[in-house]
Amino acid sequence: MHTKTVLLFAILFLVMPAWLFAERMTDNWRLTGYTKYRDAVFADRDRISRPAPDLTMVWIKIAPSGKSRYLRFVAEYLNSVSKWNPRFKSVEILCEINCSRDFIRFREFVYLDNDRNVLHRAHETGTQWFMINPGSTWHFVKKEACTIK
Repeated sequence: MHTKTVLLFAILFLVMPAWLFAERMTDNWRLTGYTKYRDAVFADRDRISRPAPDLTMVWIKIAPSGKSRYLRFVAEYLNSVSKWNPRFKSVEILCEINCSRDFIRFREFVYLDNDRNVLHRAHETGTQWFMINPGSTWHFVKKEACTIK
């Protein structure tokens, strides 16, 4: 019994940092999982659309933790376009998903600060499709977006 308790606390300790840094849940944002850097990924259930029979558009949000490697990539990118702000909080990404073929592409990136002010917006044109692998971050985003009617 003691070993199970210690194991439970060890697992909670590993998961807790990402959970603590995840943004507070609202009615329209649903936690779908974590990136490889342990950053929370949310899907906005109120902003899911179907522009074609097998295409789904969904806005996701990635809320990096303070020590995230992804946060460093975002800072480098925003520096390169002269938009870095230390108040950066999250990035919202408009994803286009082909539900039956398991493909995803990213159409728009919106970088937000603590007060949800837009720091930078980047539109992607002619983006390539990426395969959604089972069990990946994007698999759970697809599952959330493609099952809503």
